[in-house]
Amino acid sequence: MSSNRRSAFTLIELLVVIAIIAILIALLVPAVQKVRAAAARTQCSNNLKQQGLAIQNYLGSYKVFPPAYKTTTANVSPGWGWGAFLLPYVEQTVLFTAMDPENSTFSAANPATTPTALQQQEVPVYRCPGNAPPALNPDRFNFGFSNYRAVCGPATYPSFAENQDMKGIMFQNSRIKIVQVTDGVSNTVLIGECVYDFAGTPKRTAAIWAGMTGHATTAPAGARISDVMWWIDDATATTAPNTGLTYVINGTAPQAFSSVHSGGAHFVFGDGTVRFFRDSPGSMTTLKWLAGRDDSNSVTLD
Repeated sequence: MSSNRRSAFTLIELLVVIAIIAILIALLVPAVQKVRAAAARTQCSNNLKQQGLAIQNYLGSYKVFPPAYKTTTANVSPGWGWGAFLLPYVEQTVLFTAMDPENSTFSAANPATTPTALQQQEVPVYRCPGNAPPALNPDRFNFGFSNYRAVCGPATYPSFAENQDMKGIMFQNSRIKIVQVTDGVSNTVLIGECVYDFAGTPKRTAAIWAGMTGHATTAPAGARISDVMWWIDDATATTAPNTGLTYVINGTAPQAFSSVHSGGAHFVFGDGTVRFFRDSPGSMTTLKWLAGRDDSNSVTLD
């Protein structure tokens, strides 16, 4: 009799232990996820800091900020992007030398639908560890992925014109000097995060680091400048999913500046500093003013 009781108690005790372990695991999993998310956010910020420092070094060498992308022929032909020009300053000199973007043609075809093996290389500094799509961007002709895009200006343009000065610091064939940034480089954004959605509707399609692929006649048709740059405007910051807020970071548009980090996205400024802008009413309005280099709009950064 006593042996049966001991067996019953042993079984109950075992079930209690299993229940406690299950509870601990349930508590531990979210904690681990939070730690991973925090680590990814920190690494993403460090990526942008490296890019900001690289831009300062480029500026020191060439006396101008890098262009969002550079073309050697007219209009909306393909061209090497800012990510390619910064390679020597982000410990990718071998790749830079092999591609030689200063002297070579990005692609003979327009649009550039067939990237070279070098243009498909994965460059860690251009990837947010929290957003882990494939190494190649399937929505951008399978060029190497980037989670970062240049901010070319503060306004919406109904059409794209060759060498159009979009009033930011980085745009097609731009050669902006510090003296031209009259709002101050510490008050002007250069680069922001852009996320890749696996199942978004519409899908946000991140960017590529090598360059702009040209003008496509099939969907998505038009000048594919969002490969490397986009402006900050109301149209690219439409209502955020499940929030009802408008003009926010993490909007639903395919070109929206966005991230997987809770509450907002990172941006790097002309002086190399990195700031995290939160999803909130008016956040995009603030960023619009910060996207312009000489609009004389004063913005207080907290």
